[in-house]
Amino acid sequence: MKLRLIFFVLSLLVFLSAATGGYLYYTSLKVAAFKEAEHHAVTRVEIIQKNLSTFLSENVKPVRTLAGMRQLAELLVSKGADSADQTSVLLDHFKNALSADVCYLMNYNGVTVASSNRNDSDSFVGKNFAFRPYFQGAVDGFPTTYLALGTTSGKRGVYCSYPVFAEQDDRPLGVVVIKASLEQIEKKLGQSRDEIVVVTDPHGLIFIANRKAWLFQLLWQRSEREQRGLVESRQFGRGPWSWTGLVRDGERYAIDKVGERYFVNRLEIDGFPGWHVVHLRSLKAIYQVVFDPLVRVTVPTVITLCILVAFAVFFLYRKASVEIVQRKNAEQALRESEERYRSIYHNTPAMLHSINLSGCLVSVSDNWLEALGYERDEVVGEPLLSFLAPESRRYAQEEVLPEFFRTGFCKDISYQYVLKNGAVMDVLLSAIGDRDQDGVIVRSLAVSIDISARKATEEALKKAQEKLSLYTRDLELQVKKRTADLRRLSGSIMASQEKERAAIARGLHDELGQVLTALRIETVWLTERLRPLDEKAADRASMMSSLIDDTIDEVRSIALRLRPGILDDLGLLEALEWYAADFERRLGVICAFKSEGEIPHFGEALATAAYRISQEALTNVARHAEADQVTISLVVEESTLRVTVEDDGCGFRLDRLPEMAGLGVAGMRERAVLVGGFLEVFSQPGQGTRIVFRAPFKWDDKT
Repeated sequence: MKLRLIFFVLSLLVFLSAATGGYLYYTSLKVAAFKEAEHHAVTRVEIIQKNLSTFLSENVKPVRTLAGMRQLAELLVSKGADSADQTSVLLDHFKNALSADVCYLMNYNGVTVASSNRNDSDSFVGKNFAFRPYFQGAVDGFPTTYLALGTTSGKRGVYCSYPVFAEQDDRPLGVVVIKASLEQIEKKLGQSRDEIVVVTDPHGLIFIANRKAWLFQLLWQRSEREQRGLVESRQFGRGPWSWTGLVRDGERYAIDKVGERYFVNRLEIDGFPGWHVVHLRSLKAIYQVVFDPLVRVTVPTVITLCILVAFAVFFLYRKASVEIVQRKNAEQALRESEERYRSIYHNTPAMLHSINLSGCLVSVSDNWLEALGYERDEVVGEPLLSFLAPESRRYAQEEVLPEFFRTGFCKDISYQYVLKNGAVMDVLLSAIGDRDQDGVIVRSLAVSIDISARKATEEALKKAQEKLSLYTRDLELQVKKRTADLRRLSGSIMASQEKERAAIARGLHDELGQVLTALRIETVWLTERLRPLDEKAADRASMMSSLIDDTIDEVRSIALRLRPGILDDLGLLEALEWYAADFERRLGVICAFKSEGEIPHFGEALATAAYRISQEALTNVARHAEADQVTISLVVEESTLRVTVEDDGCGFRLDRLPEMAGLGVAGMRERAVLVGGFLEVFSQPGQGTRIVFRAPFKWDDKT
């Protein structure tokens, strides 16, 4: 009957364990799936936001360059036919070179006087766009970037405007505009079935989307008053605009017309207040990540559990049949273990003894008796203190025994035993307490080791150490000499690296840059020749031109990072100021640069070291700090150069600095030492990081 009950209880426990394990597995998998979906959504939105910001601002510099062309000012002043022809050719050139939708020039009243689409049916020439905010901002002297639907062409685009000035005149003559199409950015959004990516204006109108059917719809339901405001702005046509049917369900979820739920994540676009990138992912796709693995795992798991239950039942049956035999064997083994313990206790080559709470000996090993020269009946029941030398007896009574009976442990206590013949033996004693079922110490188990010979050896060792110290001093001098040689070698290697970087940078900029520029000119020529003959071929050639532009920018960036020419030509101040601006442009992290005092043109070694240390510090910020703002300061105080790089990132523990090889702190310190300076690192978790480089220089050595 008991055996059957055991089988039943075991089977029930297995079933409950399997059910609990399956539930916990499902719960953990579901949580992991949603965390992964949330992480993917955040990453996706951040990438799209950065791409959009780059695309929307790529024509800011070209339109500023175009506004500075003298032909535009001449046309606005003279209004002559020759000026109009020259301006048209210039607008055509910028339109083709930038792959823009259209470039046009407006006078001070907002009337278009020249346009690259002058010969098209949707020509802007003669049209008045004074109502457009991009015109109003530029004519007031503020360059503007604006997203809107063209009133004439009916095409969506991003408008970049810039005022045109005459020489020695602060009042704008007119405004030049470059309009770029949004089709390229929509292609990069992707066409995934389980996600929707849209860009909305401050009123929630969808202006960019990876689903064409969602364009010019309201993402969230808006009032008639808000829709009238959209119509009056003339930014997106005359409407009306339908509603997508999405309804918010809490902070991070939404439900569409058919009841399907979406995980929602959005991020504001830099430079466009109120404009957001919105990412929606279907919860059905996320649930599939949870349920599909569960189905694949459940069946094998159930079969495996059944097999385990069968083996468990068989094992219990065997266990019950041999349990009595095992208990008898255990009792016999316990008796044998006690005999072995007694044999080990008395025959071990160490001095063992035990005392009770009163400090009296209750047992001693044969080795203990032999070492001290006593018989067993002479010591058992006697206080342990009576066998210690006077100084050891006082130490044991006042310090060791009270501490031992409080903690139940002591280790390597130095004592002196008094042998029966009166001689003294130096020992090290260690002991542990034997406790009862209530945890109270009832006796001790102590081992004593004779260290008389060791003490004699220590005296000899002390003399040897004195002699060794003489050799140590000589060795330290040799180490200092070798260290100086290594630092000179390290400086030579770093100098060679800088020369090699400069050579590679020049090769990339001069040779590869010239080849890519030639290819760029040829592809523009090919595009213009193919446009009347084969539109698709012309588009392919235009795409080649865009790829070459990207390659030219990347080659230029690589060359500058290898060895910026500005460091050699203009000096450390301008190089750090340029690198801070480039860092902010590339990574979107605010990077402020400031300097104090008169900044001389430092020697090549010191300038290179300061620049490379700053570069490595900013690289660490980009890789590890998760910072929003970085400050670089260059200060000259008397004959000392100080460069400080400080961020507001996550920081780190300084005691873990040797483990963090990826930070390159050792390399920065080596560069600092090679120029006679030093490097300091200040950081706390959550409080950012500050790296300070100081180095002396001579004003007479500046060049």
